[in-house]
Amino acid sequence: MGINHAHHDRHGTDQRAAVRSAEQAVSDAWIGQLLLAEYEAHVAVDICTRVREQLADRLRAAELSGDPPAIEETARRFANAEHACAVALDTYSESRDLLAEQLDDWLCATRMRFREAQDDRRVIGW
Repeated sequence: MGINHAHHDRHGTDQRAAVRSAEQAVSDAWIGQLLLAEYEAHVAVDICTRVREQLADRLRAAELSGDPPAIEETARRFANAEHACAVALDTYSESRDLLAEQLDDWLCATRMRFREAQDDRRVIGW
């Protein structure tokens, strides 16, 4: 009976380990996607900022030259760039907040799975 009980404990431990591994893989993949989204949002902010700065320089140059059609066109493009930068900054802020929140959850869950794995190893005598 002792051998069957040990086998049963080992089988249950193996199943729990497989579930933990699957949960960790899904959790890691989710964090990876959030990291990628945060990175892409950061890149979008950088690009928008550079375009906005270039358009601000062009607008100043158009204003100095006193060319009304150039001023109007550049001012319109600059306003669009300002709007795009605001949207990009909002997206970046939201992605950072979500990533920070999810990283806390991921860390807690990862620690819990690690402790469970340690407990299972103690039960079967590893």
